[in-house]
Amino acid sequence: MKFLILFSTLILTLSPSCEKQEENKEIEINYSAQTRGFKYGLHLKNNILKIDKNNVIKEITLNKAQYANIYSLVTKINFNEIENNISIDELAVDRAIKGIFTIDLKEKKYEFEFNHQKLPDAIQNLLDQLEGFLN
Repeated sequence: MKFLILFSTLILTLSPSCEKQEENKEIEINYSAQTRGFKYGLHLKNNILKIDKNNVIKEITLNKAQYANIYSLVTKINFNEIENNISIDELAVDRAIKGIFTIDLKEKKYEFEFNHQKLPDAIQNLLDQLEGFLN
């Protein structure tokens, strides 16, 4: 009987924490852009946001409202319509900074290569919103 009570208590204690962990893993965003003399990286996972601008690293934990805001913004983006916009010719003569954007969203993964200076509006808005949380 004691075993049954202990087992039930353990299951009830762990169940809410597992749900919370799964909720936080719905979105993972990575963006990096680098060239000679320039480095930018953004990483969002499990409500932890880290941004690296030329080796100046800032990190915060998003609160529920901030995470909900990002989740809403991300789910409105049609990733099937976004296209890579980087040109090998521009990269060859250093006219563009190559940015690599990946997002894991509810078991779907998208990856794009962009000209960092000409990001699609939806991606630029998302990155701006994330950076705004650090200011």
